[in-house]
Amino acid sequence: MKWVIYCFIPFLILLCYPFLLKGQQEVTFSQYMFNHQSLNPAYSGSKDYTQFAILHRTQWINFPGGPESQAFTFNHKMTSKNIGFGLSGVNDKIGPMSGVRVAIDLAYHLSINDAYLAIGIKTGMTNFNFDQNIIQTTQANDQAFTFDEEGKFLPNIGFGVYYHRPRWYAGFSVPWFIENESFNIQKHYYVILGGLLKISNSFDAKPSLLVKHTKGSAFAFDLSALLLYKNLFWIGPQIRSTLEKGVPSNEFGGGFGVIAGVNFNKNISIGYSYNTSSLRNLISTNHATHEIMLRFDLIPTFKNMLRSPRIF
Repeated sequence: MKWVIYCFIPFLILLCYPFLLKGQQEVTFSQYMFNHQSLNPAYSGSKDYTQFAILHRTQWINFPGGPESQAFTFNHKMTSKNIGFGLSGVNDKIGPMSGVRVAIDLAYHLSINDAYLAIGIKTGMTNFNFDQNIIQTTQANDQAFTFDEEGKFLPNIGFGVYYHRPRWYAGFSVPWFIENESFNIQKHYYVILGGLLKISNSFDAKPSLLVKHTKGSAFAFDLSALLLYKNLFWIGPQIRSTLEKGVPSNEFGGGFGVIAGVNFNKNISIGYSYNTSSLRNLISTNHATHEIMLRFDLIPTFKNMLRSPRIF
């Protein structure tokens, strides 16, 4: 029963914090546990092989102007120097607003016995656009919908720390430090925890926790507990809520979801998540959010032994 305790202790701790969520500006993918690099540059090079991942997320099906987001990450480890190099990017659109972010991720992994402590930086550019054709105003060329920095490529920088062992990890990051007053973009703070707990020869449990915070809102979290069978496929529930409420509610952007996926072979994995704002809407396509993840692990043929599971 040890794995059950490990899965639910983080959830019980979350219920003890009195905070209120007002909103999150940056897109957060449900399958963040398979794509840490989007949130934390220090993840780059944490594996002994090259990784490439693509994610697509569509929220609020059948709702005009609903958010749509795509992300990609690539990272590679220069083993001789314990340096990780990566590229990452996010395209996010909601209503008339759209933003594109591209970055170079660099990380240094310091070996500590059978663990690594990585420090990473993210340097990149951000581009914001506003489609005025979507907004109908009573006054032509309304200045309230005009932004001085629209269409410009703005430099930015981020930071992350990532501690990883063969079967668990923890990290803290601020992906982008520089804020943007015109588009009301603030810096976000992320903490990520997770692991792989052995249940039997065939099954493992993979609990994951993401805590996020930004100025003007309190702490929110995503919590999932996936069941992995023989490193072939996985499935499990996910909840999104605040540390104050604990139980999800659509009143403050919470929700329920299911994550599933399969490793087709040692190189290709595909995942899918389904989320909704409440259990009542769980089978309603009008309130659903769909997300697809495709990941390539480019493992050399001579890599007979991996120092950590591919499921991270």
